Amino acid sequence: MIKKIGYLAIVYSTLFAASCKQSSKLKLEVSCSYKNAYSLFPAKNGKVYLEEIVSGKDQQPVVLDSQKFTANNGDFMLTAKIKNTDQEIFELVFGENVSAIPIVNDVSEMHIDVNLAKKNDFYTISGSGASTQLQALIDNIGKKNFIVEKSFSQLDSLKRIGAPDSLLMTATNQKNNALTDLNNYFKNFIETNQNATVSSLALGWSSRSLTQNEFETEMNNLTRKFPTNKILAEMKKNYDAQKAQAAQMQQQQGDTWVNKQAPDFSLPDANGKNISLTSFKGKYLLVDFWASWCGPCRMENPNVVKAYSEFKDKNFAILGVSLDKEKDPWQQAILEDKLAWSQVSDLKYWNSKAVDVFKISGIPFNILIDPQGRIIAQELRGDALETKLKEVLQ
Repeated sequence: MIKKIGYLAIVYSTLFAASCKQSSKLKLEVSCSYKNAYSLFPAKNGKVYLEEIVSGKDQQPVVLDSQKFTANNGDFMLTAKIKNTDQEIFELVFGENVSAIPIVNDVSEMHIDVNLAKKNDFYTISGSGASTQLQALIDNIGKKNFIVEKSFSQLDSLKRIGAPDSLLMTATNQKNNALTDLNNYFKNFIETNQNATVSSLALGWSSRSLTQNEFETEMNNLTRKFPTNKILAEMKKNYDAQKAQAAQMQQQQGDTWVNKQAPDFSLPDANGKNISLTSFKGKYLLVDFWASWCGPCRMENPNVVKAYSEFKDKNFAILGVSLDKEKDPWQQAILEDKLAWSQVSDLKYWNSKAVDVFKISGIPFNILIDPQGRIIAQELRGDALETKLKEVLQ
């Protein structure tokens, strides 16, 4: 389960507000040699932007400088004045977010070679050690995470066709090995990297796959490694505070919604139409809390799709409640995961009305409501969902 404390306090604060007290300059000059610009900008009217990533994902990047492409191959220079000596995350963005190169201002000058005709490995950075480390981190995580997602998909496909136990065991071992490889990479990178900015990003991303105990160990070790680092100190402070808050909410809730009447609430769908729980009265309803950015949620979605396909004609419905912040990623995830049931979201992340109503501390999370509005089960994941639906729907 992705814990609320794992994302609110960690991922966004590191990805988009990584500001670390390390050697940095009050200016940033990025020179670039590029090839094949017309593969991206056929009409010679493309632009490249140097942007500063600030405050949080809910705030737009600040454009510091820009240049227009005037040739298929050439060079340009982008320059920015930096307000303080903290390290921050910047991006070199080609066109309207068509391609982006993340960089760190650990130096005042760096050079980037770009081949815009290539989809992968289309750039190299020289002069900035932190930016090169970040590039390698993103590349390695992407490759390892692809193997993890592929192994989950293969295991799910075997379950769907009722494959023999021997094949399921082999696929399960492959999935576990892929996840272990990803997590070992995270832990090794966090423990050996000497740049607090890049290490903070790795820590934030690792919260998607590490267990809570593993994540806390890495976070505590990293804050001891960089004791004067403000962003890490703030991360730990927020994590500890929200962990305590989550524990308090669970205690107040009694850890279960089972046998309680479901509280009514309504949220808008993608077209702005409000959908309420009471509109499903008379049916068995699974209320599924998830988000496009939640890795475990996306891995669980095939199980929900399978259950919906099997029981949708047997007085059963699903209401997906997303904790997304932006509409496009939410809608794209619905299409990619083939979620063919009602979906709502107020796009307020952990400030969603649904979080307040159901006191949610982590996702994926779901509750199953009977036709009279009584909650008869919660946390139905994997085979448990299908088993419970067979029991009640017969």
